[in-house]
Amino acid sequence: MIKTSQLGLCISVAIASCASFAEVSFEQELQQGCAKVKQYAQAGKKFYDQKQYLKAAKQFEDQAAWTHFCQANADESGIQVSDRDIEIANNNVGLSYAKLDKPQWARVWFLRDKDSKTSQYNLKQLPKPKLSSDLQGTYVRANGFGQWDYIKVSKKLNKYAIAFDGYYFGLRGLIYGPNMGQFETSMPIKSKQASYRYEDCQIKLQFANDANLGQKIEVEQHNGESSCGFGHNVYAGGTFYKVENK
Repeated sequence: MIKTSQLGLCISVAIASCASFAEVSFEQELQQGCAKVKQYAQAGKKFYDQKQYLKAAKQFEDQAAWTHFCQANADESGIQVSDRDIEIANNNVGLSYAKLDKPQWARVWFLRDKDSKTSQYNLKQLPKPKLSSDLQGTYVRANGFGQWDYIKVSKKLNKYAIAFDGYYFGLRGLIYGPNMGQFETSMPIKSKQASYRYEDCQIKLQFANDANLGQKIEVEQHNGESSCGFGHNVYAGGTFYKVENK
């Protein structure tokens, strides 16, 4: 028979072994992913030069995601990443979407580094946004590691159906995955304001137009202990810009 003290020791050793394995596994995945950053950039440029802009955008999106992620995990990533590297990656994606005639997607990618001279120049090259009284579409807000939070708006009978999908990417989130949060609400067609309640949480949505940046939703979140029912650190508040009409 195993004595209690021996059993406790075995369990402790097993837990320590699992934790150690997880650390090694994460570091390996991180370094493998970070080693591909230059590959993503080179493949993206190749497709861009060949005018295959959709394929270029996908490669540049991976470049942007991993460049940011590798900088955040610099002690273990095996590569050195500067803020300029992230800025270049984000602008590469934006330029690809501009070539795809998706100026709103291009705009939000440039806005990730809105204070940089490169982004400011590229923003000025985009056409003025087309504003519409139709609020349907996909709206996004920048999240970590080149990712996005989404609000999708669609017409259902005499109302707009509104659905939020948000994420929180922790320091290791690109490998381990994010925490998530969702909510759904509705709004009369002629209205520009919507709200959502969950226990002691209240979220307000205000639809508006920006002559320079396009259609947007300003979201305010006020929550107590409930955290709106979202996963840890998921937050809905902020400005969401329209990038698609559907």
